[in-house]
Amino acid sequence: MARPAVLASAIAMTLASWAIVAVALWPIYRALPFVVLAAIAISVGTAVATAGALLRWAGWGVLLATVAVFTILGVPLAVPARTVYGVLPEPAGLLELAAGVVLGWRQLLTIELPVGSYESLLVPAFVLLLAGPVITLSIAVRTARPALAAAVPALAFLLAIALGRDDRPLPLGSAAVLAVVLMLWMAALRRHRRTDLLRAGGPSNPQDARAAVVRAFASAVVLLLIAVGGGIAAALAAPLPDERVVLRSLVERPFDPRELPSPLSGYRAAFDPAVADSPALRVAGAPEGARIRVATLDSYDGVVFAVGSDEVAAASGRFVRIPTERDVDVPGERLDIEIEVLRSLGSWLPTVGVFRGVRFLGDDAADVRDRVRLNTTTGTAALLGGTPAGTAYVLDAVVAEEAPLDLARSAPGASAVPGIAAVPDELRAWLEGVTAGIDGAGPRLDAALEAIREQGYISHGVDPDEPASRSGHSLDRLAELITRRPMVGDAEQYAVLAALVARELGFPSRVVLGYGPLEGRSATLRADALTAWIEVDVLERGWTPVDVVPPEREIPPQEPQEPVPVSRPQNAVQPPVEPPPPADEQAPPATEPTERPAADPILELLLAIARIAAIVLAALALLAAPFVGVVAAKAGRRRRRRRAADPTLRILGGWRELTDAAVDHGVDLPAGATRREVAVLVGQPQAGVLARVADRVDYAPEPPEPGEADRVWSAVDAVRAGLDARAGRRERWRAALSLRSLRGYRGRSKGQRGRRAP
Repeated sequence: MARPAVLASAIAMTLASWAIVAVALWPIYRALPFVVLAAIAISVGTAVATAGALLRWAGWGVLLATVAVFTILGVPLAVPARTVYGVLPEPAGLLELAAGVVLGWRQLLTIELPVGSYESLLVPAFVLLLAGPVITLSIAVRTARPALAAAVPALAFLLAIALGRDDRPLPLGSAAVLAVVLMLWMAALRRHRRTDLLRAGGPSNPQDARAAVVRAFASAVVLLLIAVGGGIAAALAAPLPDERVVLRSLVERPFDPRELPSPLSGYRAAFDPAVADSPALRVAGAPEGARIRVATLDSYDGVVFAVGSDEVAAASGRFVRIPTERDVDVPGERLDIEIEVLRSLGSWLPTVGVFRGVRFLGDDAADVRDRVRLNTTTGTAALLGGTPAGTAYVLDAVVAEEAPLDLARSAPGASAVPGIAAVPDELRAWLEGVTAGIDGAGPRLDAALEAIREQGYISHGVDPDEPASRSGHSLDRLAELITRRPMVGDAEQYAVLAALVARELGFPSRVVLGYGPLEGRSATLRADALTAWIEVDVLERGWTPVDVVPPEREIPPQEPQEPVPVSRPQNAVQPPVEPPPPADEQAPPATEPTERPAADPILELLLAIARIAAIVLAALALLAAPFVGVVAAKAGRRRRRRRAADPTLRILGGWRELTDAAVDHGVDLPAGATRREVAVLVGQPQAGVLARVADRVDYAPEPPEPGEADRVWSAVDAVRAGLDARAGRRERWRAALSLRSLRGYRGRSKGQRGRRAP
């Protein structure tokens, strides 16, 4: 059994290191039940390992005790929803606990964070924070290599980071604290070993023992600083991307909206005379003026506007599972809004405002809740398997009042959006005509959208009394829309036209399909109330809805099908033309957002290879930094000894270099051994000669002969070469990287008369 001091330091290291691991897991859960779980699991796991050490249980006994604790505490702590009175586990809770051990890890990667105490997603944290302290403390006090215990919380910390978010910076502060805790544990472990050595009849000089501990701690600090410095240098040389690559970045998501038809393509079906006046949606509790979002479309290939993109995942976001309640930090009023779907909308689940949570009504509410997927980037929700008529739910949302927007005074934001197909020439010509003489992206967009409302007329083309209006929103259909007089279409075409115009003028934009704005807190919406608008990203304001659909009014007769340029009326008196500035004072021509040079695929491939190579080299440099530090420390020590000003110190330094080399090669030097006894253990012919020379210069009053120090160091080099020659390649590497000679060893300080070598 370990000494009380060793056990106490191991317990302190276990509690501190696993508390830091729990801090690293906090962004995944961010809920009070996780705090309770972490405190109890770490404490109980440490207690089980301590009992096993004190009572000298066998390994299988510690394992059985850990399993028993896991079974008793698992459901109340990790699956609290499956308990009776919050304590007694239900049979279903035990099943979810067992399943969570295997399946919970993957479920964590396919759900929106933080998850709170949703279902059995606390089980992975419970397993990690219970088994981890048991393993750590058991290794620290029950094995021959207690230093390996430090690897367990270090690996768990990396796992916590890998399971976390991909849009948060690395927890460097927690990593630094963990490194300090483990380093202090190593120093304490070294001190315990030194104490055991003294009790077993080791070095008789306690001051030398304490100095060895200090040197070991200083060496650990130096290696840590080298590693941190190498990491900082690597980060400066190859900056990390804004988004980290974690496990959830690599897991395949089960829901891909690109496999579904674009919801905008079926817009006209809502206006079929057979269903147009039928109720489609019932809403209660929403504020007046709120908008009901069915789907947000942000990518366009020239044929359809779609939800999501296979090229810019970060811009389109991902559809992931969501916990019981999302943690959102946005201004607005938190409301419970009741929604009932009376007419199926496919896979899309209508939402209002910023989604926090949802509670379905009905006997199968739990099963339906598990099929919800949310794209937090665009605010679109979906239901796997479709949203059938009769689906009723209570939406927990934050709804902000829609403030007026003055586009003429607005500037484009910087949100990332997927690329779109090149706009047709007809659209560019029309845009140039309606924005002639207007400067600035905001004023030009305001003028273009106002032109759409003024020139456009509404016709769904499904009623015989309406003018013909072709469905669809391809580039061909949009070209027909803006060249036809009068301009005839509906929300499908006008919203897409406005989104492309906004992109052309530099504003990130997307199309939203939905209902609203609502005229009251409760409403039953007909199928033909479905509409579309656009959202533009405005600087310092974010995504803002903009209505672009023209008002319904009588459509005039169709004019001849000839392209008619549209231009704003010119001033009666033209302003005087100012002479152009000199060539060197002219500003460079502005680059339109769509005029991007074609990327060279070979160059992009080479840049990608270079980036990957830089990251790999930086990682290798970071991993190699401690080993390089060891080799550099030994080389500096050898150079300092060899260049000592006093020939006597140079000779004694040569002897010390010989004993250090022998220790690094695995030679066990007994405490109190004389130099000649050490030379016999080294087993090299020159070692005996060096021992006699070192004794003579250390104790004789005569100074060494000229050139004797150089001959000694030549012999030292020969001894080191001999030790390397009789060792294999692996042993030579091990000797070069060994820390034994850096941290002190038995026989190094003999407490006898003589001078100390550097």
